[in-house]
Amino acid sequence: MSSTPRPRKLLLRTLRAQLAYAGLVLVAGTFLFYYVLRQLYFTDVDDALVLRREEVMKKLPLVPAPADLALWMQLDRDLEIRPLGAEAPAPERIIGELRYDSLAHELEPYRTLITTVPYQGRPYRLVLRSSLVEDEDLLAAIGLAQAGLLVVLLGGLVLVQQRVARRLWRPFYDTLAQLRRFRLDQRTPVALAASSVQEFGELNEALTELLSKHRRIFLSQKEFTENAAHEMQTPLAVQHTKLELLAQSPDLTEAQARHLDALVAVTQRLARLNRSLLLLARLENQQFATDDTVTLRPVVESIAAQLAEQAEAAGLTIELALTAPAPVRANQTLMEILVSNLLSNAIRHNVAGGTIRVQLTATELVVENTGRPVALPVGQEFARFRKDALSAPGGVGLGLAIEQQVCDSCGLELAYTFEAPNRHRFMVRFS
Repeated sequence: MSSTPRPRKLLLRTLRAQLAYAGLVLVAGTFLFYYVLRQLYFTDVDDALVLRREEVMKKLPLVPAPADLALWMQLDRDLEIRPLGAEAPAPERIIGELRYDSLAHELEPYRTLITTVPYQGRPYRLVLRSSLVEDEDLLAAIGLAQAGLLVVLLGGLVLVQQRVARRLWRPFYDTLAQLRRFRLDQRTPVALAASSVQEFGELNEALTELLSKHRRIFLSQKEFTENAAHEMQTPLAVQHTKLELLAQSPDLTEAQARHLDALVAVTQRLARLNRSLLLLARLENQQFATDDTVTLRPVVESIAAQLAEQAEAAGLTIELALTAPAPVRANQTLMEILVSNLLSNAIRHNVAGGTIRVQLTATELVVENTGRPVALPVGQEFARFRKDALSAPGGVGLGLAIEQQVCDSCGLELAYTFEAPNRHRFMVRFS
């Protein structure tokens, strides 16, 4: 039996989608913000290197001798001026590089300007460097601050949305709670509260109109069912009584007696059919309250005792294997009807010398009986008025349909299996 995925709340789904999107924006935005700041900073450093080159070129003619350049480089570690030699002059460029810092004993990032400048009529290579260590730390700190700010903003948005959504969706949950408590047979009509939210207000109006309409239909059908049960059962009972009195008349011929027996059988079947149809109508109209607490073991024992004489007359053996399961939340009358129909069907559709085994556990009620060596048609086990070679004579074809409807009304699950050569098994599982 495949497991159904647990449904998730609409608000949770929306919040997860928003969190996924916000998280993506947060990560991408942090990297993008850091990259933009880094590029702006590099541009600023490059402009400072260009201005510094202009200052060096202005001061360079004031240096009297090439030997003084070494002193200048000792005073400024980020300055390097050396003769170009045989190398061809290269165009000015600014690069990023890592250089070993003897003081920090580690590689540190630099922006380096490399160009060619004239000094005393000869080309010299000018190298200017600007350390990025402190500024890189500053950029990282700014990026972390930006990320922290976005996280705080995102968390605040989530909290605000939860509070606002909980307040905005409160009318929906109030309506849902009223619908869960609503019963068609309740005396007072449903009255859903008005909402300040337009959509929920329109929903409540539509639900109120729909439930009121169904309640009127339900009450009309209930009245018809009750009237039909009273008006039809009485004439059938009178007819059955008159036929039995007529059958006891001493002037009847053998042919007339056979006709009367047939009429009595038809009348009895018509009465059973009438009761079954009325029961199905009441079940479909939900005219039975299913909030009773039913202990099934005494129900099974009582009905098995009532049918023991009928089973013994048919040469059948009833085996009971009953535990003390937890009470079932259902309707007492419906559970008695369910157990009675299951056992009656097991007797009616059995074979001479057969057995009936009833097993009751905390999770299911199983009624297993011997019978004809053919399984019920797949998909039609609980169909109404199903008539075939397996149907017992005298039945109305509604027994299994009533059992299915009782289980649906009480929130139970009814299943059928066949085990060769002739074992028919009906299982009622408790939710």
